[in-house]
Amino acid sequence: MKYANFKEHEIKRNCSRSYGTPSGYRPYLKKDFHDRCCYCNMPQNLITSPYHIDHFIPCKEFKGKRDSLWAGYENLMWSCPKCNLSKGDQYQGDFMKDDRIVNELFYNPVTTDYNQIFYRNEYGGIDSDDEKGRAMIKRLKLYRPIHNLAWLVERLEVVWKKLCIEIEQEEDETRKRLLQHIRDRLANIHMKQSQAFRAAYNEKVFPEQNEDKIT
Repeated sequence: MKYANFKEHEIKRNCSRSYGTPSGYRPYLKKDFHDRCCYCNMPQNLITSPYHIDHFIPCKEFKGKRDSLWAGYENLMWSCPKCNLSKGDQYQGDFMKDDRIVNELFYNPVTTDYNQIFYRNEYGGIDSDDEKGRAMIKRLKLYRPIHNLAWLVERLEVVWKKLCIEIEQEEDETRKRLLQHIRDRLANIHMKQSQAFRAAYNEKVFPEQNEDKIT
């Protein structure tokens, strides 16, 4: 059952320059994808690890055959470590016959509106009524509770910010004190949930992380 849209932003390419390495596009990719994982939509500020530059058509497939895809801007995506490692080298298609950036196993997050494919269910989980979308959830392991928790942490912050605005506008002192009490309790809950999320996200040992992690 649909509870909320999957995302609230639009992905747009902003770089008009050409770079010889994927890392040259890092600041542009961060802006293109609103500093959110292109697959699970998690904002980078929720974790301590830097985001990865993902090749939509994997390096293992095109290396030595169509090397322009290595630093091809349109083939580069902004991904959280978990989604990038889950996607890995999964690929289906024929990049030698098709100039488009296509991987038949996944919807391209730039050319496809993921709101048309995915949504948040009543438990905060990532869900889909689309056959390929459901397959992507399995391939990227978007069914993991960590993605529910990330969404919950973000929603708590949204409510906290709304409370802060309401407190500033409230003129009744009794009601203002009540709202401040609720805000402070919510801040405490948010802090605990954020700590739990980061601990859960970092539970698995990943390869050494650095800002130029590219796959």
